[in-house]
Amino acid sequence: MQNSFYDSADRFFAQECTPAHIRQIEQGMDPNPLWETLLAAGFVDGLLPENADGAGLTLSDVWPIMFCMGRHALPLPYAHTMLARAWLNHHGQPLPVGSITFAPYQVTANGEGLTAHAVNFGLVANWVLVQYGSQVWCLATDEATAMQSGGHGSLDADLTWPREVVERSMLGKWDQPQFRHLMALSLGVLIAGASDRVFELTLAHANQREQFGKPIGRFQALQQQISEVAELVFGARMATEMACRSLDWQPAVMLAALAKSQTSQAVSRVTAVAHAVHGAIGVTHEYDLQLFTRRLNEWARAGGGQAYWAEMLGREVLGSKQSTLDFIRSELFLEGQPE
Repeated sequence: MQNSFYDSADRFFAQECTPAHIRQIEQGMDPNPLWETLLAAGFVDGLLPENADGAGLTLSDVWPIMFCMGRHALPLPYAHTMLARAWLNHHGQPLPVGSITFAPYQVTANGEGLTAHAVNFGLVANWVLVQYGSQVWCLATDEATAMQSGGHGSLDADLTWPREVVERSMLGKWDQPQFRHLMALSLGVLIAGASDRVFELTLAHANQREQFGKPIGRFQALQQQISEVAELVFGARMATEMACRSLDWQPAVMLAALAKSQTSQAVSRVTAVAHAVHGAIGVTHEYDLQLFTRRLNEWARAGGGQAYWAEMLGREVLGSKQSTLDFIRSELFLEGQPE
């Protein structure tokens, strides 16, 4: 599924989102100039139909673009925004100006307002699509009280909006969860892309770093570990490609679940081997590896981890009263998706 968008997107993000940009935004620099630069690329409305001034692309078309966002650890919810704007357009809602993230979990409300905990990209997003029970809001982050909720360099935040903001920002009511599978798909593709970059850095270091007169990548023990990482990275990539097998903007829920489960599961081993191969340099702040491994661990937990989505898949298989193979045929490869 690596189409013509891949090379142009990879070059663009490499030029406009350098490790220096990531470090600056993690340290509190205004993210809006970078967002405006990324916006100019024209990807943000790729999933909107042409009659809504979009590009009319499908998930299959934009998978390489989202994958490259992960490869360059974009410190903004660009992939989330693409899916959020497609959802808003599909439901006849106005499209806000700026970046959008999701808050489908850990939301609490009382008479004083609403709080969304550990919002992915909450510190740098302009808007948050929040669901609490059946109620959905589109809330501006500049009207919220924000507190960082993650570790070093995290862009996640606890966001609290006062009652008057919540009351005027409600979009409507939907009985089913609206954003969990969209967030799972987005994070899954970002993980696959970032894992690919970590593997690339690890392989390059193993071929360059010499010990006992030869590159460390020629030692059998390291070759075995690097081969294992290659398998995990390509497995994550395949899972997200499958999840993007769609003829429109909407992923199949179980395919999104599969992608997030598989990619989150791969993260701990991929990052552990990468740091082991790099040795002491791999954990230094100056070296770029930690920009990707920190984000990988954060994305693996966000939006439901491996166990959460694996349990959902298991419940669906058992509840279907079908064999696993029949379930895959009937549920994962839905009618209307490409063969």
